[in-house]
Order: sequence, then C-alpha cells, then structure tokens
Amino acid sequence: MSGFNRHPWLKWEQIEKFLGQKLPFGEKGQTFLDNMTWVEGYVQDMLKKAMPVMDANVSSHDSFGAEVFETHEHVIIKVKVAKDEDPRALRVFVKSNQLKLSGFLNGKSRIVKMPTLVLPRTARVSYKQRQLQIKVRKRGLKENYIESYIRY
Repeated sequence: MSGFNRHPWLKWEQIEKFLGQKLPFGEKGQTFLDNMTWVEGYVQDMLKKAMPVMDANVSSHDSFGAEVFETHEHVIIKVKVAKDEDPRALRVFVKSNQLKLSGFLNGKSRIVKMPTLVLPRTARVSYKQRQLQIKVRKRGLKENYIESYIRY
C-alpha cells in the first residue's frame, strides 16, 4: 500500500492547506508517517511566531514608569516619584491581580497589573530616594481550604 492509501481517513490536501505548506515525504518508498523529523522544526517555528520573546531576567515597564519584576516568592514594583509630588500624600492599594496608586498632584490614579496573583495582605511598601518600592508575596499554587459555614 502506498502512503496515501494506507490511511484513507487522512485528508492530505486539507492538512497541507491547514499547515500552509506541502508535506515532505522524504526518500522514495517512505511515507509521511514514517519520517516525522520535520514536525519539530515546524512546531518551533510556529511557537516563535505566536509567542512574544521574553527574557526571565528582564523586568517590564508600565506606561508611567513603574518597573515590575518577579523573584521566586515575590512581585516587586518600583515607581519613581517626581520631585514635585508629595510622597506623604501617596496611597497604595493592593488587589490579588493589580496595584492602585493614588494621591498624585493631578488627582489621577495609576493602575499596575501584576504578572501573577499575589497575597495583598503581605504587601510591604517603602519610600527612599524618590522611589516607591512595593514588595508583595506571590500566591502559592497550593492553597488551603477555608471552611464556609452553612446558615440554617
């Protein structure tokens, strides 16, 4: 049986159309299913196109200059505060997925999205040399059950 007839349920034309290229059949007498070495290259190429390039050691910057990076156990956000801002007027609010800064002279609040879920009650905020630093513990993958009581 040839490669096309061995598996009549496979529609090669549809697969080639979906992949956007002709399927390589290798050496004479060899079928598509016998030589799958090209698949790894194709998958790697598609992943490179689909996913943005990210370096684990590079921190991300928010639109207003907040620097956000992760350690194994914490998310750290650093925000430079302008000279004309009053650091004592600033307020920091932490949710499990974002951070809200308020108290700026222009009256607007600033939102920073967290790269992962955090535990808001563990936030520690410090101000030093015109820089606000917020350190929040990441939420663990293993969470304990909390009992919810039944009302009767």
